Amino acid sequence: MKFPIITTAIMSLCALAATAQAELKVASVNVTELYAKFYKRFDTENSLQKQLADIKADVKPREEKLLKLQEDLKKIRSQYDSSLSDAAQAKLREQNNTKLNEIKAADQELKDFVQRRSVAFQELRNREMRLLMEEVMGAIKSSAEERGLDIIVDNVAISPRQEIGIATPVFPHIKKSFDITPEVLSKLNAGAPEGFDPDAELKRLYGNGGAPANEAPAK
Repeated sequence: MKFPIITTAIMSLCALAATAQAELKVASVNVTELYAKFYKRFDTENSLQKQLADIKADVKPREEKLLKLQEDLKKIRSQYDSSLSDAAQAKLREQNNTKLNEIKAADQELKDFVQRRSVAFQELRNREMRLLMEEVMGAIKSSAEERGLDIIVDNVAISPRQEIGIATPVFPHIKKSFDITPEVLSKLNAGAPEGFDPDAELKRLYGNGGAPANEAPAK
């Protein structure tokens, strides 16, 4: 997923401010980490996983119906023999065509169902992720106001470089002392259940590797 990218306009603002000898108060945060370790994110993920399981459960009988029809078609075709009477062959052809139409209808029904549910699920997921990111951004803004900061940058923001075919950091170097990620994360998780451990939750979701690096959604 894409991360917030500091635009050229903001970079220019920094340069102009420095030229004017204005003292900017700057800090940085890791937006990916904030999103990944936000306690509400885990509740949302659990809910989404349950809905995904429900979708799969609803798909299964439709898949089984299609497989049964395909097996029925094989049985019909296995009965064909050139020694059969014209009437018997005509009956098998009719059964074959009928079953083919049933298979076509069941296959289309399955595809349409999967498409509808997949689109609805993705829209729900995107909506929920945007709401979570809005809270993350709210906590960042709150910390900025409390500290009287002029700018907070995303210290893991990347920018695609089409001319070389790779993405590069928007900020190649930021002093570690500028990082206020722990402070903002503490603010975000102030309402978390007692004993909440984001690292343990990440391992539960993704195994020992923790969260994928691109866990934060595009804003």
